[in-house]
Amino acid sequence: MEITALDIAITKITALNIAMALLILFLFGLGLYLILKKGRKRKKEREIRRFNELVQTFIESEEIPVSLKDDALNYIFVNLAMEDFYGISSEAIIGLDDFEILDDKMAMKERKTDKKVLATKTFVTDEMLWRGKIFKTTKFPVDLLNGKFGVGAYIRSASEKNREKYLKTLMSISDGVMIVDPMGKIEMLNSTAAEMTGWTAREAMGKHYSQVFVLEDEKKSGVVPDPIAEAFRDNTMKEFDSKVVLVSRDGKKYHLEDSIAPISDDEGQIDGAIVIFRDVTEIKGKRDAMEYNSFHDALTGLYNRRFFEEELIRLDTERNLPLSVIIGDVDSLKLTNDIFGHEAGDELIKRVSEIFKKVCRADDIIARWGGDEFAILLPQTEKKDAQKLSDRIRDNFSKEKIKSIQGNVSLGVATKYQPEENIEVIIASAEDNMYMKKTLNRGKKKEDAFNIILDKLYGELPVEAEHARKTSEVCKKIARKMKLPEAEINKVSKAAYLHDIGKVALDKEVASKNEYVIDETFKEMKMHPVVGYRILNAFDHTMDLANVVLGHHERWDGTGYPQGLKGKEIPKLSRIIAVGERFDDMTTDTDYRSAIGSNEALEEMKRNVGTHYDPEVVEALEKVIIEEAVATVRLSR
Repeated sequence: MEITALDIAITKITALNIAMALLILFLFGLGLYLILKKGRKRKKEREIRRFNELVQTFIESEEIPVSLKDDALNYIFVNLAMEDFYGISSEAIIGLDDFEILDDKMAMKERKTDKKVLATKTFVTDEMLWRGKIFKTTKFPVDLLNGKFGVGAYIRSASEKNREKYLKTLMSISDGVMIVDPMGKIEMLNSTAAEMTGWTAREAMGKHYSQVFVLEDEKKSGVVPDPIAEAFRDNTMKEFDSKVVLVSRDGKKYHLEDSIAPISDDEGQIDGAIVIFRDVTEIKGKRDAMEYNSFHDALTGLYNRRFFEEELIRLDTERNLPLSVIIGDVDSLKLTNDIFGHEAGDELIKRVSEIFKKVCRADDIIARWGGDEFAILLPQTEKKDAQKLSDRIRDNFSKEKIKSIQGNVSLGVATKYQPEENIEVIIASAEDNMYMKKTLNRGKKKEDAFNIILDKLYGELPVEAEHARKTSEVCKKIARKMKLPEAEINKVSKAAYLHDIGKVALDKEVASKNEYVIDETFKEMKMHPVVGYRILNAFDHTMDLANVVLGHHERWDGTGYPQGLKGKEIPKLSRIIAVGERFDDMTTDTDYRSAIGSNEALEEMKRNVGTHYDPEVVEALEKVIIEEAVATVRLSR
């Protein structure tokens, strides 16, 4: 039943006389052969003219679409029937290839068979669907005057057998296929179309296509232009709009791609339409993602520099004046990256981005200009208003903290008022303004940042503050007993006070645990000398203490961390802190154990001389303890 209905819908074109087609080939071959055999220039030119007249007279008098392409597969001849077939004049076709005339899919198919003709020097036949009708193409090699081969072709309607074969192909292809009659009633759905619409072929048969093939706009549900009705009205092929989705019977939505071809009878009257479509939901998602990524920063979701520069060109017009620009630089990004790693730095960048989005207007162009730089484009905005916006951004960001890093951003503002002003100069001016503020505030902001880090550690962990103070005192005494220069004594005192500053990067629970106990958090705990090194190395006034703090958990026998240094490879002041902080730890009550006496702690440390500790440092500690014991006895008398 379905095949019979389709046979009525698809146009029947009378089969061409094969003998006539062979005559065309004979004329081409004979004419070209005669021309190539002529020796004298005049005779050759005369024969060429005679041959062209003969071929043109014959071909133009027939209804067989005939064409000839050169060795580069560009058209060099089409007859009137071929002009009618393509709907393009020969003047417009000559010199073009199929990709300039046909859609890419059909052009690719034509190119494939053309190349096969040239490669095999044989006849190649193929089938094609053109404007709702099925045709058979025959292609053959043609010996050209330049000694190379071209491709000749003629087109005829498909036989009944071929049309049935083509129908079976339509039924089996992976694309969805729906055929409707002139009244818009469905005559056929293939299995793919049935699956995508949610209707079986039997259920859909005889129903108007609008009941089965339901289209909506991808963003706002509702009526969309009907491409099938348009194909009927204009009697031309139509393609689906990229915003259209097919809504299945069960509510599932498919993004579609492909076309509708009206079917005409022999008199050119509309006899139905073939709708071929495929699900491109996944492909569209990838395309949308690619398009989004090409104009957006992956981390923040803000526009990227490429988009900003394109918008700058678009908005740099007189009607957008005054046009203001804000350039911003996140002052604390490098410090955050250096101390806490790039994950924390990324979080800082995200926070800045959120503040920009919150403070700016919806139509302002906000872009991540570079690693730690941002740019905002403000059409029709006075400089004073741009400055107010800049102040709000800075105030909001100053309330943000990542780990213990205070958020700071330097912002520069510039405005274009006159059309003749160069926008690039305006941007450079905003950048200069931003860098000037960054330079003026650099010292104070860095010092403030260091104090915030220290306050966070000792504010959240008062026990650490007391441990730092006492360790500093005992290390100072040890250094004096070792007769170190006063500068070194002061240096070890400062380094000892800051030796655990790296714990600011640890979770509070981990930071408060015994750092000498090996458990599941020990690996994390072992990083605190490294983080401490990064922090101290980031500030001018503590840079000379960084290496001392880095080495305070190294051991005399080389089994310590983080570098595994041995003996005198370990900085001397680090060796002093290793003894001083361990002594304070053992003689102070903690959550994990009770304190022991000074002499007991000293004996414990002596047992580890030559493995954990420098013998010279432990000896100096012993002198300190004896001296303090003697002083205590004297005071008690």
